[in-house]
Amino acid sequence: MAAAILVLPLALVLLRCSLSSSVPFISPSDKAPWVMAPIPVTAVLQQWGQTEVARTRYLNTFQVAEGGASSDVTFKVRSLGSLAIRLNGHELILPPESVGPDSRERTVHTGSALQLGENQLVVEVANRRGPGLLALRSLGLADPVTSGGDWSVEHDGTLYAAAIPADDTRVNPLSMAVETPADAVANNWQVLLGLFAASVWAFYLLPHWIERRMPRLLTVGFFVGTPAVWLWIYLARSSRIPLSVGFDARHHLQYLRILVDEGRLPQAAEGWSTYHPPLAYALAALFETVGGENAVKLVPFLSGLGVVAAAWCLVRRLFPKEPVYALLAGLFAAVLPVNIYSAAYFSNEALHAALAGAALLAAVDLLLADGLAWRKLVIAAVVFGLAALSKFTVLVTVPVALFFLAWKLVFVERIAIGRTAGALGAFTGIFLAVAGWFYLRSWLEYGVPVIGNWGELPGEGQVWWQQPGFHTPAYFLGFGEALVHPYLSGFHSFWDSVYSTFWGDGFIAGRVDPTQRHELWSYGFMSVGYWLAVPATVLLLFGAVRLGAQILGDGPPRQRLALGFLATSCWAVMLAFATLTLDLPFFTQAKATYLLMLAGPLSLIFALGLGQADAWLDVRGWTPARALLYGWLGSFAITLLLSYAA
Repeated sequence: MAAAILVLPLALVLLRCSLSSSVPFISPSDKAPWVMAPIPVTAVLQQWGQTEVARTRYLNTFQVAEGGASSDVTFKVRSLGSLAIRLNGHELILPPESVGPDSRERTVHTGSALQLGENQLVVEVANRRGPGLLALRSLGLADPVTSGGDWSVEHDGTLYAAAIPADDTRVNPLSMAVETPADAVANNWQVLLGLFAASVWAFYLLPHWIERRMPRLLTVGFFVGTPAVWLWIYLARSSRIPLSVGFDARHHLQYLRILVDEGRLPQAAEGWSTYHPPLAYALAALFETVGGENAVKLVPFLSGLGVVAAAWCLVRRLFPKEPVYALLAGLFAAVLPVNIYSAAYFSNEALHAALAGAALLAAVDLLLADGLAWRKLVIAAVVFGLAALSKFTVLVTVPVALFFLAWKLVFVERIAIGRTAGALGAFTGIFLAVAGWFYLRSWLEYGVPVIGNWGELPGEGQVWWQQPGFHTPAYFLGFGEALVHPYLSGFHSFWDSVYSTFWGDGFIAGRVDPTQRHELWSYGFMSVGYWLAVPATVLLLFGAVRLGAQILGDGPPRQRLALGFLATSCWAVMLAFATLTLDLPFFTQAKATYLLMLAGPLSLIFALGLGQADAWLDVRGWTPARALLYGWLGSFAITLLLSYAA
C-alpha cells in the first residue's frame, strides 16, 4: 500500500510530463537540438498587459549540391510556440495539428521551394507563455540541416549573431552583485566561533542541570522565549517594512482596499491577486478597522506564531512520552526562515500555513482517537474549511484526509460501511458548508471552482510568463548555486530555488535585483545560514527515513495511520508543487513558501532526524561528536534568528 501511494502518483506525473505535448518540458536531443535566442536573463515579468506576442525568427542558409537531395525533402520540426516556416521566400504548408504552442514533432515538406545552390530557411516562432524555442532536422539532404549555433536569431526586433542551446539553468547575473556565503563567513567568523563555543559549552554543562527539571522547564522556556523573540523581530524589524514590500504585496493590498473601501469581494480577474479566497483579507480588514493600517501586519505575524504552535502540538500529540521531540519541532518551526519572513510580509500565505497546519493537527487527532469521534471529526472538517478559505493549497490534502479516515474506520475500528460513508459524507458536507460557497461563486462566474493567475487570467492582456518559460531535466537534477550565490539562485535549478527560499529570503521579498533588497534583514547572517543549513537538510533526510520506518513498523496502528497520513499529505503537496512547476516553468514557481503548510510535518521529521543522529552517536559513546552536533545546532539556530533580528 505504501509503495503504491509513493510510486503511482509519481509515475503519473512523469508520464504526463513525457507524453503531454502541452507541458513545456523538453529533453535534449543530438538529432535536433533545441535552440533559443540569447535574450538576457531577467526576473522581470513578460507579456503582462500586452496583446502582441514577441516573435522569434531563426535564420539559416544551407547549400544543396547536384544530387544532394532526395525527391522529397522534409523538415522535422518541434517548437514551443506557433510556427511559420519559409524556404527561399515560400511559405511551407504546416500540418493541421501545428496550430498553437505544441512541442510535438511535425513533418513539413519542402516541395518545389527547395532549390540547387544556396537556400535560405526562416522559421518564426511566437509563444505567449514563454520563449519561442525551436528544434529542427532535415530528412533527405546529403548534408543534413539541424538547428544549432550556426543559426542566427532575431527576437522582438533584436538581431543576435547566433542561437544558443535552450537552457533553463542560466544564472541571473544580478545575483553575483551581493555578498556570497563565503564572504559572509569571512566577515562574521568571530561571532560564529563564539556561538559555536557557547553551544558546545552548554552541551557539556547544562544537561546535568536540566535533567532534574525536564520536561517542564524546557516547555515553559519554549512557550515564553519563542513569543518574546518573535515579538522582538516584529517590533524591531518586520513592522518597519513597508506594507508594499513583499511577494505581490501591492496586489494583496489592492484586494484589501476593495474589501474595505467598497465593501465587496473582488472578482477573480479584477486584479493580479484578487482570485484568492477572502479569509486573510477579511481578518486584515478587521485589524485595520480596530488598529489602523499598520495593524494588518498582525495577521501574518500571529499566523507565523500559529505555525510554531501547530508544529509543537502536532508532535506532542503524536509522541506524548517524548517531550523533547515536541520541543525540537517547535524550535525548528520558530527559527525556520520561510516561516519568519512569510510572517513579515502582508499576504495570505502565513494564515494559510497556520490554518493548514492546524487542519493536519486536527486530522491526526481524529485518526488517533478511539472509535468514531464525532466532535473531532467536526473540528477537523471546520478547520480544513477555514484553511480552504485562506488559500487553495490545502485542497490537495482533503482527499488524503478522507482516504485515511475511511481506512481507519473500516480497517482499524471495524465500523460498518454505511456508517463509514455517513462519517465521510458528514466531513465533506461540513467542509463544503464552510468553504464551498467561495468555490461555487468561482464556478458560476468562470466555469471552474478554482481560478488563479497561473500564467493567465480571464480578459485581454492578462497572460504572463517569467523566465525561463520552459524546463529541461537539468533544471530538476542540478543543485549548488544556492551555496555560492543564493539570492535569485532559483534561476539555476528546482532544488536551488527550494533551498534558497526555505533556509532564507532567497527571492528577496519579490524584488528583481538583489542590490535593491530592503535593509531590515541582516543579509550577512542570512548568507551564512545557507552553509549552516546543509547539515539540517541532511537531518531532514534522516528524519524522513525514520518516519518511513515508523509507518511500516509494528507500532500502534492508529499512530502508524496518523504518521502515514502526514507522510502522504507531504507527498501529495510536493507532487502538486512539482506539477505546477512543470506547468508554469517560471523561476518564482518553485518557491518554498508554497510548502509552508508542511511546517508541522517537516518539524516532526527534523526532530526525528536529530533524535536519530544523537542516539546513534550516544550509543557509540562519541561524546565529542555529540558536542560538535549540538555546537552546530546552537550556532545554526541563533544565526537564523540573527538574520531577522540583528
